[in-house]
Amino acid sequence: MAVDIGSARQRQRQVVQLTWVSALVNVFLTAIKAIVGFMTQSDALIADAAHSAADVAGSIAVMIGLRVAKRPADDDHPYGHGKAEVIAASLVAMLLILAGLDVVYTSARQLFAPKETPEMAALLTAVGSVLVKEVLFRYQMKVGRAAHSPALIAGAEDHRSDVYSSLAASVGILIALVGRWTHMPVLLFADPLAGIFVALVVVRVGYRMAGESFGTLLDQVLDGETTRQIAGCVADVPGVLRVDNVRVRTNGSYWIVDVRMSVDPEMSVLEGHQIARMVKWSIKGQYDQVRDVLVHVNPYDLVEPD
Repeated sequence: MAVDIGSARQRQRQVVQLTWVSALVNVFLTAIKAIVGFMTQSDALIADAAHSAADVAGSIAVMIGLRVAKRPADDDHPYGHGKAEVIAASLVAMLLILAGLDVVYTSARQLFAPKETPEMAALLTAVGSVLVKEVLFRYQMKVGRAAHSPALIAGAEDHRSDVYSSLAASVGILIALVGRWTHMPVLLFADPLAGIFVALVVVRVGYRMAGESFGTLLDQVLDGETTRQIAGCVADVPGVLRVDNVRVRTNGSYWIVDVRMSVDPEMSVLEGHQIARMVKWSIKGQYDQVRDVLVHVNPYDLVEPD
């Protein structure tokens, strides 16, 4: 599928449409997995359904976050509302962790209960979920990266965790079916064990997503390579004698850049201001994801400022 990234408006429309598609797919898969899981007595598929139910709540959080993030900057939020997306991604992560821990508990209890053999319908449902979620993951990740949307990327990572969980559920159900066909009751425990594995995968994905989201909320700066590239962009502007410091922080789907630079101390305030404007235009011209550039002008001397 081709991804149109021609304009910010088109990207935003595509992000919203894809979020709705993800929500509807999650609702459908949750219902199918839950119905088939309870009808066929498959612990692994029920665990997978719980994961998908958390996805539904996560999709709602992402839609709300994207809606808030679109609001323009105002007096109370001069840097915009971009972190609403990051908050949404954090909620998705927390929901994944809670859903995973609940499934671990439920599946562990089933290890000590009389076992019912799952049916073939449970296996077919789990395999179908793998295929649907893999397609959705690839497309949503592609759009999320093009739009620099942390909420959409978090949702895509959630789809990939679904792929792993449904795949583990498929293996567990298949082994349990083999146990019934070969009259080996011990293999029936593969179903709840697969449920536990699914849950641990979900918890791990949620923990990683939470760490990334919390880092953004705490104004964690971008990696050194990106900062060095932007510093080089500043140094190329005529009139900049030294780049004293550059910091780049994410604010949802866009960046805020802080620049401290030195110019000739003998030049006028107007000339220094014009150089600062050129720095701002240069950075924003080369990096579409930069929303604002804050430039502090220092007088150049032989000792670098703190």
